[in-house]
Amino acid sequence: MKTKQYLLVTVVGVSLFAALMNLPAVLGFAKGIAGLLLPIIAGGILALFINVPMNGIENRLKRVFRTTKKRSPHKLIHLVSFFLTMGLIVLVFGVVLTLLVPKLVVSTKNLYAQIEANVPKWLAYLNAQQINAEWLENLLSGIDVKQLIQHIKNGVDALLPNVVNALTSTVSGLITVAFTAILAIYIILEKDRVCRHGRKLVSAYLKPAWAERILRFCQAFQASFTKFLTGQCTEALILGLLMFASFMIFRLPYGSLVGVLTAVCAIIPYVGAFISGAVSVFLTALYDPTLAIRCVAVYLAVQFVENQLIYPRVVGESVGLPPLYTLIAAMIGGNLFGIVGILFFIPLMAVAIDLVREDAEQRLKSRNAPPGRRR
Repeated sequence: MKTKQYLLVTVVGVSLFAALMNLPAVLGFAKGIAGLLLPIIAGGILALFINVPMNGIENRLKRVFRTTKKRSPHKLIHLVSFFLTMGLIVLVFGVVLTLLVPKLVVSTKNLYAQIEANVPKWLAYLNAQQINAEWLENLLSGIDVKQLIQHIKNGVDALLPNVVNALTSTVSGLITVAFTAILAIYIILEKDRVCRHGRKLVSAYLKPAWAERILRFCQAFQASFTKFLTGQCTEALILGLLMFASFMIFRLPYGSLVGVLTAVCAIIPYVGAFISGAVSVFLTALYDPTLAIRCVAVYLAVQFVENQLIYPRVVGESVGLPPLYTLIAAMIGGNLFGIVGILFFIPLMAVAIDLVREDAEQRLKSRNAPPGRRR
């Protein structure tokens, strides 16, 4: 037994030493593997998000069949839940785009009209100041037209390969997105089989104690993530309605647009507030620059109420996390993995805290137990 352990330690040590000595090659190999696995990982993450509303719809359909005392066809309910979820997602995106796009078009037209109306005033102001344009004439006379044309030609020649590379990257990205969506659909439709195969592999290749811990962690994380995403969507809806009502009360423009934009961006914890706030102030300034300060004050006041009262209680309590831990989890996840890290680290920390608490309670009980009862 000791010989096997020594051999294992030796193999691991030699492997680590070889990897460190050839670190660029190892990193390149890891990058290639990550590129191959990217659609699978992204598809799994997308399926995890879609599974939350789909599970809710599926559970409600099962309750309907139970009340009617009919046999619930599991496969049919699963398929109907999937199509209802997809229809709901398309409907939400359609409503958001329907509300956002026309308002953005109107804002762009207002910006163009204001610039067009103010250009004559700017020109009249410059003429009234009698600005000397001799420096401009000297600058234009010093320009070599042939040299300028040659520079433009060289720039176009250098630009063409970049355009080709950009188009290639775009096509590659679209293909990756397509594969990701297809994989997510297959995972959702075959989630029972995927989960069953996963449990079988974990139980077959790991020790019973480790297999039990991993399966328990996965179940706890799925339940925690479902509660978190549900609470996050609820909080986003509440914040959007508050922002809409505040803009209407204080007579600020684009109340419906800001409400929808705030609700959409609020899905991203803490970070979405900066995005929606900047866009809201920009749109308000385009409509009337004198209202920009009022818009900033109203937006900051609503965000303060949301951050101190709504978000920690709605989202934090949905996953069983105190407000302080919720903020810490969002900060750590955002610094490590960006938006995806924020969305995953809050339920992940909730599960980790629960498991550590249970383990600590068991250790304390075993220490306080009589000697004959200790394990």
